Amino acid sequence: MNLQPRFHLLTIVFFVVFAIPSWMAVRALAEGIMEQWAVRYAEKQVLYDKGRTLQPILREVALSRQLASSQPIREWALKPDDAPLTRRAVKEMENFRQNFQDRSYFVALLGNGRYYHNNAQNEYAGQEFRYVMDPRNKKDAWFYDLIKQKRDIHINVNPDPNLGITKLWIDVLIRDGNDILGIAGTGLDLTSFIKNVVEEGSPGVTSLFVDHDGAIQIHRNQALIDFASISKTKSQQNTIDLLFEREADRKAVLAAMKELEVQKKNVATLFVQANGRRHIAGIAYLPEIDWHEITLLDLDVLLPFSQFTGILVVYTLTLLGILLLFNLALQRFVLKPLQQLDAGMSAVESGSDAPAFLDTLDTGEIGRLMQRFAQMAKSVTISRRDLEFKVQERTIALERLTKIDPLTELLNRRGMSERIEAELKRARREGSRLGILWLDLDGFKEINDRHGHAAGDQALITVASIIDATIRPYDVAARWGGDEFLVMLYPTDDETLLALGERLRQAIAGCRSVIGRNGTGVPLSASIGGHLAIAGEEFSSVLHQADQALYAAKTAGRNCCRTTQAITEGA
Repeated sequence: MNLQPRFHLLTIVFFVVFAIPSWMAVRALAEGIMEQWAVRYAEKQVLYDKGRTLQPILREVALSRQLASSQPIREWALKPDDAPLTRRAVKEMENFRQNFQDRSYFVALLGNGRYYHNNAQNEYAGQEFRYVMDPRNKKDAWFYDLIKQKRDIHINVNPDPNLGITKLWIDVLIRDGNDILGIAGTGLDLTSFIKNVVEEGSPGVTSLFVDHDGAIQIHRNQALIDFASISKTKSQQNTIDLLFEREADRKAVLAAMKELEVQKKNVATLFVQANGRRHIAGIAYLPEIDWHEITLLDLDVLLPFSQFTGILVVYTLTLLGILLLFNLALQRFVLKPLQQLDAGMSAVESGSDAPAFLDTLDTGEIGRLMQRFAQMAKSVTISRRDLEFKVQERTIALERLTKIDPLTELLNRRGMSERIEAELKRARREGSRLGILWLDLDGFKEINDRHGHAAGDQALITVASIIDATIRPYDVAARWGGDEFLVMLYPTDDETLLALGERLRQAIAGCRSVIGRNGTGVPLSASIGGHLAIAGEEFSSVLHQADQALYAAKTAGRNCCRTTQAITEGA
């Protein structure tokens, strides 16, 4: 036999002996690297979905908290059968309805069991009272179960048989101190939420949300959703047991969920079996709503190894053609590019951009794979930065929303309370004194009744402007609630406190810029109470003393200013 046939025969023998195991080794290496990529991709996908989910919900949660804590609602909840308070509360609820995304609200009162609701079509205008709840009625079990749990906020998917609608409900307890007065909140359309949040995504990616017990709250297949979880026993719930075929997978997912709740870890990933296929499960905890997000990545869809057949062809031709240069070719066309890809993946994992050379490499299928990875890495980086910017922007907006009164643009009660607490601590450290002026508009209800709420709002805005223009640059003003305002002076003394209070009183009394229904100016006046905090005095005591001074001003005939120091000296 000639040398050439022998060489060909030897090449075939070498190919049989070395090609198949070598190919298997290369395939295992590629699979391991791709699985590492899949895990990192799963982590980023889960974080992205987490941010996308929280954006629409957190805004509704913040508005629901404001509704539940608003003064008209709490006063009404204390006296639910009082007709004027009911009318005032309905107006307040309608104001919030315009701001809710779903343009709907509900308020359920514990005192008389009444349930109030209006929707985006304003269908129940004038008929906001829908029905009376009964603790013996299973349809109303959700309400009494939430009251028993005493959780300030609860989010669940639940059909309302009385209203004939199914939504993602945001429930916030109405409290007066430690007493629970009822529940207020809104709902998000379940179908739209699933379409915008759960169904959106790449092929092979399934996102769902479960509560801390594993009951399925959101899934693209609504048949799997555990509606009304709060009123069910665990054995009655639709849980993640429906998703995973192996008991070990179910236990592993639940264990990962519990671990995320107690540890400062963003994402947990693990391999599971679902629908007879291998998946990567990415799990994230959403403490703001006490849910877990689970993202299932189908490896057969996201990592189809059929695309690697081209590598086998190239590998075979290379072995047959240049077997003697095999090591060099393997190093040049396989190992080195994979090392560069791994280095690029490590860079992306650490938060850096993908190396620029990944876009310029040209090594066949691996080169295209690296280019795709570079493009994917750029997309992930852009998405991450965009998400971080949006989260930061939304956080700032929510922070402002929770501390600024939207009508007067002064601080609200929460914002002012935090400032006063901080300045009291500072005053204790520096040995200086802090003063409070408490303003109450005289006859504000009469302004609303005679001239309309538009004139009342204009009166509040005008008084806020007067206060802002009169106080010192380093003093702070807030709308304390309704027609009441609070001014904090720091540092100050008795003379400055009384003088500023008198200037505010005169400025308000002399204002004629508010125009009533008949085109004439609406006279304004305010009763003002002031208190200069003593060393070490607590916040509650400061407010109480200022309130006593305000009471003295009202008793003296209104449109006057009284301070606790002046009252004491007068006594």
